[in-house]
Amino acid sequence: MSTRDTTATREHTERSGESPPMLPGVASFSFEVLPLEPTLMIARELGFERVDIAGFSDRGRCSFEPAAVARDPEGQARVLLPLLERYRLAVSDYFVQFGAAPSLEALNSPDEAVLKRNLEMLKGAARFAALIGSPGITVLPGVDHGGRRDTAELDRAGEALRRAMEITSAEGIQLRFEPHMGSVADTPELALAIIGMVPELTVTLDVAHFTLQYIPLDRVLPLIAHTGHVHVRQAKAGTLQVAWEEGTIDFPRILRELSHRGYAGTLTVEYVCADWYGVNRNDTLHESMRAGEALREMLHALS
Repeated sequence: MSTRDTTATREHTERSGESPPMLPGVASFSFEVLPLEPTLMIARELGFERVDIAGFSDRGRCSFEPAAVARDPEGQARVLLPLLERYRLAVSDYFVQFGAAPSLEALNSPDEAVLKRNLEMLKGAARFAALIGSPGITVLPGVDHGGRRDTAELDRAGEALRRAMEITSAEGIQLRFEPHMGSVADTPELALAIIGMVPELTVTLDVAHFTLQYIPLDRVLPLIAHTGHVHVRQAKAGTLQVAWEEGTIDFPRILRELSHRGYAGTLTVEYVCADWYGVNRNDTLHESMRAGEALREMLHALS
């Protein structure tokens, strides 16, 4: 099958008028100590049909780095597409992070040169996403520079995301931003404030970032109306990532709300290993398998 045929098939699957079912997926970067092909092989062996692709600049041999993708999106797509065919996987998201230093390379940087460089890389990322059949791109909203927590930081994030969405929309790609701990949008209310500036934006919802902060689920649920993608892992108050059986997040309730809102995207299992908020204390292979099993059971109960 040619690259063009493969792309057309995946675009039809993910973007046709018929809504695809809500299905579990897994992040390739859950296994990022490995090169690209083994991460995809593991995803398929664990029973997943959809995969999120990493676009990180600072780590991971399975990552399609934004700078490299910007230089040659077609060439980078030619690397990935045959592997997707081999392991019968569809891409559910391309997760782009700019630079190894978020405070310097953040999307809401006060340095216009940094923003322009990030947006230029995003052009290549959007083209790459279209070629590999990804329905969306996830980015981070930016940070509070110097910890000032003033409205200028949030305003810059909203404006940068508006400009970013113009780029992705030109390729027919949905732009998603992930509210997360340490970002300018680290609470549901701040994420909703950004959506208020750019109503067409969607979020990649990872409830664990709010659970970590003792934020109850009732405050998080309003984000479901604006959710374009979902990350799944268990957490508990004070801890960003825990073994599935130790977590407190009410995923059955979340799935019911997603279903009620007509969400028909991917539920991407995202157990990762990094020296950040203690997420290096779980076996990502075992937890990905267990989370996938649990999600299938919950989705069966919904049907």
